[in-house]
Amino acid sequence: MELRAGFAFLLALFLSMALIPPLVRIARPLGMVDAGGGRKVHEGSVPRIGGVAIFVGFLVSVLFWVPMEQGIEVFLAAVAVLFVFGLLDDRFNLDYRLKLLGQLLAAGIVIFGADVLIQRLAFWPGGLLPEWIAIPLTLLVLAGVTNAVNLSDGLDGLAGGIGLLAVSGLLVLGVESDAGALLIVLGSLLGAILGFLRFNTFPAQLFMGDAGSQLLGFSIGVLAVIITQRPSAELSPVLPLLVLGLPILDMLTVMIGRIARGRSPFKADRTHLHHRLLAAGMSQSEAVSLIYGLQFLLILVAYLLRHAADGLIFVTALSVGGLLLIGLRSVERHRAELRNRTRQQQPFTRFAGWLRRKGLLRVSLTGLSIGLPLFLLFGTLAAPAVGPDIGVLAAVLGGTLAFILQTKRVPFFALERLSSYTLALGVAYLLAGSPLETACPACITLIYGALAAAAAVCVWRSSEGFHVNSLDLLILLGALVAPTLHGLGLADLGALVLHAIILFYGIEILMHVEGRRWDWLRIATLIGLAVLAVRGLLLV
Repeated sequence: MELRAGFAFLLALFLSMALIPPLVRIARPLGMVDAGGGRKVHEGSVPRIGGVAIFVGFLVSVLFWVPMEQGIEVFLAAVAVLFVFGLLDDRFNLDYRLKLLGQLLAAGIVIFGADVLIQRLAFWPGGLLPEWIAIPLTLLVLAGVTNAVNLSDGLDGLAGGIGLLAVSGLLVLGVESDAGALLIVLGSLLGAILGFLRFNTFPAQLFMGDAGSQLLGFSIGVLAVIITQRPSAELSPVLPLLVLGLPILDMLTVMIGRIARGRSPFKADRTHLHHRLLAAGMSQSEAVSLIYGLQFLLILVAYLLRHAADGLIFVTALSVGGLLLIGLRSVERHRAELRNRTRQQQPFTRFAGWLRRKGLLRVSLTGLSIGLPLFLLFGTLAAPAVGPDIGVLAAVLGGTLAFILQTKRVPFFALERLSSYTLALGVAYLLAGSPLETACPACITLIYGALAAAAAVCVWRSSEGFHVNSLDLLILLGALVAPTLHGLGLADLGALVLHAIILFYGIEILMHVEGRRWDWLRIATLIGLAVLAVRGLLLV
């Protein structure tokens, strides 16, 4: 099941990334754009159609990899209903009451169709909650979590990053509690979000819109309830308060503040956590990275306390929430100092300047442009065996790519990206557990580590030069957490996914180098696919 979750992750990742460029082109004709202004922090009109890429990548991956059961089918139906409401809101700006109707309808579908209920509650005497309490409580919680994630979608990469970390936390908890097919669902959702974040990090090329943020919040809420409410899980039902603690805390403080000022709790304003951090003088990247770090710490605490008493977890959640509010007030008190900083004093800018002075950007890009293609070629030759299915796929992709390039027209970059990704995934898969890796595991680790280090230094090159963004922080957190998968029996899967991500990002960096023509990556892709085709079809 864990292996299927890994492949589901990669399929959803690729689909969401591949769909975004064409979706961006059709967003404006369809009227799916966010004009900005008012309480919004971005300037100009930005397509808000990313939720379609998340939904399609997630849905196709689940349908392809997950054994269809009644609970899964009902969950997908509820997600589809909520997605339609979100899509209509992105196009026509629905009244909040219609949005709430869609959320309650989706929640009702999973409650009555798949028995998703909050029946175990901390401190409740007598065991399980009666249905007349459990049903409205579950409706309230699912609608609340959906809105909490939706309301956090205020900065580039913010809602997606929070969702990515929350899904990762649920995935780890689900592995330990033997969540079965839910692991594949979580892996699919994780891949779809990560593929979207590739285009949503500051400065964002598109937004997920309500179609994406509501889908994300609702899915996380439902999966959190299922994973923690199963009797066999042996997990505290209070854990979602930590896994989703930050968006829930933000939503509650904002709504309580609005009510205290005599305003409607549903009236939009600029009092959310991210708005307050920006008002205190932080940049978008700093605010998003800080929120990522806080979300990561909450999930780490949830994992460490996963088997603790409900009372301890509840008190910890309240204490952490109080500390976060105190810390926020402290940041706001230093507003003048933060606002008066020059750009050169910001941490990311200072780090980028240090890299330039040391010449590491040029060296890293050169090493990546040579080392990655050579490694891909090495992997196709060193793999112990290549199956005929891989051979057929490599032959089709390689032949098509060679034909398009031979016409000397503008290369079809979507197909080229698909071909390079397929080659990279094939190499990562074929080398995993191969005799070469068994004989010298340190050698493979060293190669991937060098590629990851080079990619981390030059992860993104823009017209303004190198800069570190919040997506880099998510990748760093993933790399730090990956070793913990060994204790969960996911060492092989964790290594495969991590290796594939390193290769994918290296390919993306090289594909964005200005003026690239017949470079090493393009040559290596064609030769590597040809080698896989020959080995898979002729040397069986």
